Amino acid sequence: MSPANPTTHDDVYRKLQERIDELPVPFPSTASGVELRLLKALFDKREALVALSLSALLESVETIRRRVGNMRQDELALLLMGLAKKGAINSGVTRVGDKRVRTYGLAPLVVGMFEFQVDKLTPEYVRDFHEYLEEGFRSSVLGVRTKQIRTVPIRAEVASDRAVAPYNDIRSYVANHPGPFSVINCVCRQSAELIGEACTTSSTHETCLTVGHVPFRARRLSHEEILEILDRSEREGHVLQPQNSQKPIFICCCCRDCCELLRNARKLPRPADAIPNAYHAVVDEERCTGCRVCVKRCPMDAVTVTDKLAHVDEGRCIGCGLCATTCPEGAITLVLRKDASRPPRNNTWMYLRMYADRRGPLGLVGLAVRKLFGLKI
Repeated sequence: MSPANPTTHDDVYRKLQERIDELPVPFPSTASGVELRLLKALFDKREALVALSLSALLESVETIRRRVGNMRQDELALLLMGLAKKGAINSGVTRVGDKRVRTYGLAPLVVGMFEFQVDKLTPEYVRDFHEYLEEGFRSSVLGVRTKQIRTVPIRAEVASDRAVAPYNDIRSYVANHPGPFSVINCVCRQSAELIGEACTTSSTHETCLTVGHVPFRARRLSHEEILEILDRSEREGHVLQPQNSQKPIFICCCCRDCCELLRNARKLPRPADAIPNAYHAVVDEERCTGCRVCVKRCPMDAVTVTDKLAHVDEGRCIGCGLCATTCPEGAITLVLRKDASRPPRNNTWMYLRMYADRRGPLGLVGLAVRKLFGLKI
């Protein structure tokens, strides 16, 4: 049977765009309609109709079926699993009593549908995604107050003589986490390669780490293996960008060549305002010899050398620590920013903050009411 049909033909994709735009991460419309092409690549019309019944929160097939209409539960379960495998929606598993129940929900474009296309990207999808970036998606995402990703030092010990907050010491976070851990290929590196812009700094595509879960297409890692990847990232000059949470579930090891966030932030006059970060680099003038190693390592072009002395533009520095770890004279350290703030306590609080930023306090109240009555949110 087919789901209830609240709309027909191409209207369903516009309604789905508007529905996804209600999530904490914006998904705005454009004059060209390129965002609809991104949706059509992942949903056929029947699937798009079903997706309109999904919540931002993961829910069981049984709960979703009450909204879908005249559709058998087993048929709906197959359709939702197919969408999850295509990377069109979120999926997870929750425990109900002694049973493990598969759950599903809407996914934003980033971090979400785009990243879920890893290992199955097409040149057409990449071109459409880049077009969408230019037509308004980039400005809508960079303009939000609470971000999904932040930057942390590549090594905690470079971050001054103060105690480093646990959420800024990713190596200790990983070392003390029970796991499981895994790694997946970087979708940004794959997309760059597809359009003829292959990465020049990374020796592998396997640089996106997950903590506490093992998603589709991921390779499971031991504690030792995930720490080895962090070591390799330091050697190759990658920026550590975990989820903007005190308990991140993913850590991206990003290069300046391919990472969409770093590439777009570098175009701004003050990248430090666009990427949450707690530290900035400071040069000890007595030790600096002007060797320019830091200039080559900096992903934000924040370091310049004049009269054999390095200078750091604090507005461009994102506190990654790549300059400090390779300074042969030990002349660069990271100092805590005066305006440094704590990231949200977990993934849920991060998205609640993002939702409040977009909808205000009354929006959160409405969200709570809908949740209380079991309605789609």
